[in-house]
Amino acid sequence: MNPRSTKWLLLLLVSACSRGSFGGEVTNPDTAAPEKTGGAATGGDATGAAAPAVKHERVVFHWTSGDDSLSGRLKTKLPDGESFEGRYHEITRTATVDQYDEFYNAWYADPWMGPRWYWGGTWPYYDTVEEFITRNTGKVVATLDGDRGDKMRCHFTLDDPDRGIKGGGTGECQLSNGDRITSRFEPQ
Repeated sequence: MNPRSTKWLLLLLVSACSRGSFGGEVTNPDTAAPEKTGGAATGGDATGAAAPAVKHERVVFHWTSGDDSLSGRLKTKLPDGESFEGRYHEITRTATVDQYDEFYNAWYADPWMGPRWYWGGTWPYYDTVEEFITRNTGKVVATLDGDRGDKMRCHFTLDDPDRGIKGGGTGECQLSNGDRITSRFEPQ
């Protein structure tokens, strides 16, 4: 291959991928709200002890999209030093079950099963992959593995689904240790 062809090939490969980053905030929902007894918030537990301080720590997510702009890699490093990395994918109306089987199976398996995990509101349980796809069309889903054995699952609502993750949006991630990360990312 001549040098000119190599230059064009590299330019084509670089233009096919996009990169970006966005911020988030780690919180622990177990300490985020005071317990309620008798209908009134006490600000602590039933013994009157003060509730633990709510953790609010900033994190940065870095993403790299593939050539289809619908999927790519997502990574972050938490304040405690644990690094997470994994795949993300935007769910589209034309999605097929085999494209999202892996995400669905990871989201509704260990460690996400049991009474500790919240299945309402922003993290509902879907009985089938088809329902998972229907309810998350136009959103980005991600599953990340930590370098210390923890797991993270994320979902982001896009401001402009036609632009993908580059179009900005909001989202939330759950960690297998119970922490949550909320994020807002601006269009690029």
